[in-house]
Amino acid sequence: MYNICMRKEAAGASYLGGSALFCFWENMNKKGSCGTVEENKKQAKNRGGMSRAKWMLALSLCLCLISMVFSSALQSGFGSVEVKELKLMDPSGYAVSALLYRPNSATAENKAPCIITVEGWYNNKEMQDLFSVEYARRGYVVVAVDMHGHGDTDSTPSADLYSSAVGVEAAVEMAGGLPYVDTQRIGITGHSSGGAASNMVVAIDNQRETPLINAVLFQAATWVDDLGEDHSADFGSRSVGIIADKYDEFFFWTQDAQGSPVAPRDFLKTGDAKNFISFNKGAQAMKQDVQAGKYYEDGGAFRVIYQPDCTHPWVHFSAEAVGNGVDFFERALGAPNPLPASNQVWQWKTAFNFLGLVGVVMFLLSFVAVALDIPYFSMLRAAQQPQPAQVKGLAGKLWFWGALVASAAFSLASYMWAIQNVYSKTTAFFTQTGPLTMGVWCVLSGAFTVLVLAAYYFFYGKKNGFSPVESGLAISLKKLWRTAVLAVLACGLAFLILFFADYFFKTDFRLWVITMKAFEADKVLIGLRYLPMFLFFYVANSVAVNCFNYNTIGGRRGWGNTALLGLFNALGAIVFLALQYGGVPGSGMLRWYATEGWRISGIWLYPAIVYLFITPFMTRYIYKKTRNPYLCGIINAIIITMLCVANTTTVLGGGAVVAANY
Repeated sequence: MYNICMRKEAAGASYLGGSALFCFWENMNKKGSCGTVEENKKQAKNRGGMSRAKWMLALSLCLCLISMVFSSALQSGFGSVEVKELKLMDPSGYAVSALLYRPNSATAENKAPCIITVEGWYNNKEMQDLFSVEYARRGYVVVAVDMHGHGDTDSTPSADLYSSAVGVEAAVEMAGGLPYVDTQRIGITGHSSGGAASNMVVAIDNQRETPLINAVLFQAATWVDDLGEDHSADFGSRSVGIIADKYDEFFFWTQDAQGSPVAPRDFLKTGDAKNFISFNKGAQAMKQDVQAGKYYEDGGAFRVIYQPDCTHPWVHFSAEAVGNGVDFFERALGAPNPLPASNQVWQWKTAFNFLGLVGVVMFLLSFVAVALDIPYFSMLRAAQQPQPAQVKGLAGKLWFWGALVASAAFSLASYMWAIQNVYSKTTAFFTQTGPLTMGVWCVLSGAFTVLVLAAYYFFYGKKNGFSPVESGLAISLKKLWRTAVLAVLACGLAFLILFFADYFFKTDFRLWVITMKAFEADKVLIGLRYLPMFLFFYVANSVAVNCFNYNTIGGRRGWGNTALLGLFNALGAIVFLALQYGGVPGSGMLRWYATEGWRISGIWLYPAIVYLFITPFMTRYIYKKTRNPYLCGIINAIIITMLCVANTTTVLGGGAVVAANY
């Protein structure tokens, strides 16, 4: 995760502090020359680069706007579906956030069926986009809801977390009161803990004089809720289906007669599956194994188990799973605008959402480059672009490769330690599990980075020409302050773009589990608690990548070197995933699965690998313009902290809400 190596500065490099006031009066819009011919040439080159940066800035904004327009158009069926964000009040007194998709065809005279979609734990309602979009295209009214502590719904104390079916009851009540909803055709579908919430809300629904929920579809979930309560007998005459992905990390794990674990891919052979399909009449009622995708009917209702070839989180990105959902509700509720299950457009929405993500990254880099032309920030620009240094001698190469390998090994070991010792150890101050676990990992890795850098400097670099001043490692307090101001400004403007997308287009920027969504004010305060952890690592990592590792190993121009550092940055996480999932194709089993922490450990690394690989490219780009390793390190820390904080679960008061053992 953390590439910590050394760099011997190229000869002739100048100290940032000495060149920062280079042609100060020019930045005050005066004309003239203040240096040698060579310096003026370099200055002219910088101005050319600035022009390119302005074009890049304009392009980034165009990409973001294109993302907003087209993802919104696809989400709304090019005007055939109205999408609005709502705040509901649940019976427990907490505000619940929801997105309402209303097809134009749904009216008081032409009532439409309704489907309520619920995200899983550590997610938000936007993760159900692929299902919500496809259901709305087929004429269903859709209510995508955030559970308690998720997304824009109120955070709750642990004692109230599961009240009102984790807040989902508010969505059911609202759906039942909409004049354009056919109350005889209301379904609910939830992923993971969203399925557990569906179980809870069905139990509440059974207490109504006239129940509202007619069909239930579990996505990577079963009839047992997060409190361990079995709801298999609660469904009654409702049609119920399960998307039982073959390689699920959490669900569909059973035991055979000898007590040995049975992998999820063999779930259809188990007594649990047979009992479910037989309408809770017992496994003995089924003499044969359950067939995937077959509808087993009884008294007008049906049971079905789908088995797509995917993992727990991949259900959020699976055309097969979406097709299962489309088929289920068309059979259970009837689609006002039936379309083949294969007719899906959510992939295009995802592509445009991703385009916005690319645009935001481009914006951060180009804005910084353009801002260096502003007098207040001009002192941060390097007088000349730093060049990759040559690593000569066996000792230098051993330090380089040894540090890379050691940092990757430490990354792997420290992550495994954090999963075992930090997961679910939330407190009243640190109220989010994921950011706490990843934050501690950052602190451990950042500390290791600093130790290796110090060892290199004192045992090798100091004797071989390494200069903290020439590398940009040494920086004045004035420059450090302006560095922090520019970093905060760049991040603030990036978030402003995001909020613009949310307010005017009801969309965000994302690709699967890499999500950048708008957040409420409480997330800022929470983020400030975790920021020092992420800041420690990403600044230390930027220092390692640029001040110590910027050399010709990997290529003379530096791109190969950057890619190499990005690879080793993420290598510890990659090796962990290889170990965790390497045996799945053969046995169907994770390597480590005894606790919930182990089961989620690989999932959390999917976005982390992307961040760790990409950030060296970002820091290197800015370092070339500024000879400042701190600027982009701070930017990366702020952005990644808020990405983590905005896309997880907040439980006030902390405590181990989720069980250590599953």
